[in-house]
Amino acid sequence: MRMALTIVGVAVLFLVVAGVVLAQSGGGYDLSWYTVDNGGYTFSSGGDYTLGGTVGQPDAGAAMTGGGYTLVGGFWGGEAGGYRVYLPLVLKNR
Repeated sequence: MRMALTIVGVAVLFLVVAGVVLAQSGGGYDLSWYTVDNGGYTFSSGGDYTLGGTVGQPDAGAAMTGGGYTLVGGFWGGEAGGYRVYLPLVLKNR
């Protein structure tokens, strides 16, 4: 009986200490803007500037602009293309 009570007490103490260890924070570090992305590039060129990006980069943020340039992180930036509706042509014979 005494041995079982000791084992239960040690188990409860272990769980309490483990909970305290898990509850500790990492100090003043903020790693929310640093990610590991899939490598490689999609495309790039020289004259008149063209730049690709990495594949599978999940960190989307606000656009950064300056000096006539715009940089958008995360998903592919750009304007949405316009859609054209093509209806079938119906002719009536007279």
